[in-house]
Amino acid sequence: MRKLMRAPRADRTGAARSRPRRTFTIRTLLVLLTVVPLVAMVALWAIATYRLADHASGLDNEVSVAERAGTPSYYTMIALQTERRLTAAWMAKPTPVAADALRGQRVKTDEAVKQFVAFARSGARETPGNAVRRAREVAAELAQLPDARRQVDSIGAIGRDRWLKFYTSQIADQISVVQALAETSDTDVTYAGQFLVIQFRAGEALAQEDTLVSFSLPAGRLSQPDYAAFVQNVGVRRHSIDDEIEPFLPPESRAGYLALTQNPAWHDLVSMENAIIATVDAPREARATGSGIPIPAELASWRSVLDRLAEPASTFDFARVDQVFAAGDEATSDTWNQVYLLSAIGLAFVAIGGVLCWRITRAVRRRLFLLRDATVELGTHRLPMVIERLQRGERVDLAVEAPEVEAGRDEIGQVASAFNAAQRAALDGAVQLARQREGFAKVFVNTALRTQSLVNRQIGELDTMERRHQDPELLRELFTIDHLATRLRRYEENLVVLTGNRPGRRWSRPVRIVDVVRGAVGEVEDYHRVEVYSDPDVQLSGPAVGGVIHLLAELVENATMFSPPDTPVHVRAAAVAKGLAIEIEDRGLGMSEVEYEAANRQLAVPTTFDVIALADDVRMGLFVVAQLADRLGVGVTLRPSPYGGTLAIVFLPDELITREGGAPDEPERAAGPFEPAIGAVQPAPEPDSAATHEADEAPDSVPESPGRPHPEPVVRSLDRVPMPVERAELAPAEPEVSVRPTASTGTDPGPVPAPEPASTPAPRHARPASAPTTAPAVDETTPDGRRALPRRVRQRNLPMPLRTETATTSEGGARTEAKPSSPREAAATLSSFRFASQRAREASEPTAADDESAIATEPGTGTEPAPGPRPAAGSTTHPGEPS
Repeated sequence: MRKLMRAPRADRTGAARSRPRRTFTIRTLLVLLTVVPLVAMVALWAIATYRLADHASGLDNEVSVAERAGTPSYYTMIALQTERRLTAAWMAKPTPVAADALRGQRVKTDEAVKQFVAFARSGARETPGNAVRRAREVAAELAQLPDARRQVDSIGAIGRDRWLKFYTSQIADQISVVQALAETSDTDVTYAGQFLVIQFRAGEALAQEDTLVSFSLPAGRLSQPDYAAFVQNVGVRRHSIDDEIEPFLPPESRAGYLALTQNPAWHDLVSMENAIIATVDAPREARATGSGIPIPAELASWRSVLDRLAEPASTFDFARVDQVFAAGDEATSDTWNQVYLLSAIGLAFVAIGGVLCWRITRAVRRRLFLLRDATVELGTHRLPMVIERLQRGERVDLAVEAPEVEAGRDEIGQVASAFNAAQRAALDGAVQLARQREGFAKVFVNTALRTQSLVNRQIGELDTMERRHQDPELLRELFTIDHLATRLRRYEENLVVLTGNRPGRRWSRPVRIVDVVRGAVGEVEDYHRVEVYSDPDVQLSGPAVGGVIHLLAELVENATMFSPPDTPVHVRAAAVAKGLAIEIEDRGLGMSEVEYEAANRQLAVPTTFDVIALADDVRMGLFVVAQLADRLGVGVTLRPSPYGGTLAIVFLPDELITREGGAPDEPERAAGPFEPAIGAVQPAPEPDSAATHEADEAPDSVPESPGRPHPEPVVRSLDRVPMPVERAELAPAEPEVSVRPTASTGTDPGPVPAPEPASTPAPRHARPASAPTTAPAVDETTPDGRRALPRRVRQRNLPMPLRTETATTSEGGARTEAKPSSPREAAATLSSFRFASQRAREASEPTAADDESAIATEPGTGTEPAPGPRPAAGSTTHPGEPS
């Protein structure tokens, strides 16, 4: 169970490990590298700014509260001090004047207490915590003031020390409130506030001195406790002023201090205090007698001196209070300025960081994009172009055509250097491969050309043997070998095409399209299955003849190989709007839509030979057709045929087509009585062209006559007088060949006797005059002794089987049946076929007069025979019937 439980976990772990890790773009990584510190900096800046702003706001609040609370507390303290003094004076001497003064002061004190209590209740929420607590406590204690007053009014109900302690504690509470208000978040303000508290305490000590003197002055004596308290208060005041206030006064407060201390009343006060203190021995006497310490006479003016000091002291106190408030306002302003400055600096850093992030990211991405564009341009355009040029055998300057990518010496530059190294390796490999391919191509071309030269010589020898022998069986075998040699020559030309070279067969003059089609059909093994329909008035330009013959031969051979042997293959050539269309249609199995699309793509854009060599399905013929079509500018399209097979459409543009204009290019002469019905080609090459022509073909057995001038070659129209058709030329039985009927009977009169040979040798490629021929057409002689034009004889050109089946009955109504041919008739038919085949080959053969440069253009090759088919008697030609 454990294993079963653990297995899914292992599977999940393996799946997790096999899952590809998520990658981020360079832009994302750069943004993260910059934004994360920037966000952290912004967070710290925000926290610092918030804390500083909070400090500034709190300080502003504290200063504001101190300004609003300090004044009521100060006035309450002064009012309580005055009420305490007047209470002491009234209790020492309860006169109506003293009572009125006390009642008036109580009203002022109540007003000050009312303002302070109102502040403690309403402004407590905005006051700092300690000040809030002290203000509430003081406000609660001030509620006892009316009871204390009632007890004071009832003389004897409360002791002096008790009410004196009550007033002193209330005044101390007011000073504690001021001290609490002075404790702000700013040290400078707090420091200044503490000095203000010390100043208030010094004033409280002087007020207590005034209370003691006011209570003892009517009696003229100070009790021992009052004397001790007086001396203590004098010491506290003097210590506070001399040691704690005066040394730390700011320059702006020193003027007020000097105005106070240099006042004559201040000196009088000091003198009176010293006078009381000078009675230092009086306490012993007082203790001894119990009568108290007598007050010096200088204290008679005590009240007037203090009244004169009241205004300067109040001015100095308010100046100090204003200075503390100003320090608080200044500290608050400075704190807010710091907040603003920090905010500006933070925003500036954020902006600078954002700009730097953007610029750095853009700079890095620009360099990466430049490197990418350079590598893409080099990898997708320049490098393939260089490799293609190297494959074509061109000389390429790699430093100019494929320069190295420059991207600095940093990490990006190292990537570019690695790409440059890979590029150099690829280019070196491409150069080496191109050299190897060039070497292989040269080997293939040389081998193909040598083989082609031998094949041409073999074809020449076969021509000589065909002219020399008249045996039908031997001629049949010679024709078969001749046909195989022609196919072998085309296969050798395939090797030349594969290597990117041009075949050796060249023509300089236009050739009729019917001869081109027949030449292509004649190079196919099953030529007897091909039916040709051609336009007789169209010619193909000479430079394109060899390639078009080769292209059509490949397509026709493909049609015959991939269709049943008992089905025909139709070849239709007809003029269209912008050129000539040749359709090759078979009745085979065809291909699928995907295969048609792939084949048409290959025909439209020829692939290189190495790709073809590596393919699983090597279709050499399709590749050759694509290469030839690309060189000639010919369009080739494959599509399904209505018969289930394949329809190949070859489009020849107008640039390759010429129209026959009236009379032919070469003059025609009438055939003699002993010549074949199909005009034989009688070439008369010039000596230099003949020598060149014989360089790639075996010399004929019949020598040339050097003394007799040779006329220009005469080419007869092959589509006006169709060749006889032989459907079963290669059948073992005696073939049935169509012969031309005579004018009188319409039957075969037998072979025509051969004429005597001329005194001079026959021209090159001319057939022996003794060869049997078919019956000539019906000839008539004009009154002037010249031959008349031939007349059309019904069913003269039909094959023998068709003529037998469709022959009309005689006058008696009986059907004339065909009789088997005798050996003599067969020999005559084969001889006629040989003449027709030779004429078809030579009908468009270029001569030296046409283009000397078209002869022997490559080593081992030369001008090939005309495109007429050698054994083309098996093809059915329907002249003038376009598809």
